[in-house]
Amino acid sequence: RVVYDIILVSDCVLPKLYPIEPLVDAINELSGPQTMTYISYEYRYYSEYDPKEFFISLAMKRGLEVKTVGIEEQHPIYSVDDIEIWEVRRKKTEKE
Repeated sequence: RVVYDIILVSDCVLPKLYPIEPLVDAINELSGPQTMTYISYEYRYYSEYDPKEFFISLAMKRGLEVKTVGIEEQHPIYSVDDIEIWEVRRKKTEKE
């Protein structure tokens, strides 16, 4: 199985266009213990569910944790209020 050090995902959490579960499955499949995935997420209203909460719920079920990168950690020129950056990585086990 091939795993990557870094995975970049931009503007793909769009439930009206793309189902979220295959994205989480792909991240899970391509992630090893040291993989860091960065996702840019622009909040968009979706009447059926909150895409962010749904993504996080699916990720947690697969042993992944999602952290929002604080605006203060981002470059001021390249950050905006309505777009978040997420770090997704495999949860550490007790052995690690």
